[in-house]
Amino acid sequence: MSFGRLPIRPIEGDTAIVAVDKWRKLESPVRLRKTFKFFSQVARNEFVNQLLGYENDVQHNAVITIDEGEVTLDLRTKDVDQVTEIDKEYAKFSDEIYRDIVYNPPRDE
Repeated sequence: MSFGRLPIRPIEGDTAIVAVDKWRKLESPVRLRKTFKFFSQVARNEFVNQLLGYENDVQHNAVITIDEGEVTLDLRTKDVDQVTEIDKEYAKFSDEIYRDIVYNPPRDE
């Protein structure tokens, strides 16, 4: 009997045992910021590729900073210099794909 691929890290309830910042609202300029941490370069790259595909679909961009095993997102709508609903939707999407990648990591090639 095969159970398929198991999560890369154990979980407690619905929460992965991965240190992840919460979304923070920063000022000057107003924006949402969160840093995602990855155990492999392949998982990090998959996360960024999915973000770029999402940006292409919704025509809304984030500032994406990649530093080794971390990806930091800064979200704001530059036209109005505020955090808008589209930024919140982007934040929700990034949380969902991060969760998917942590629980179902891509195979290292």
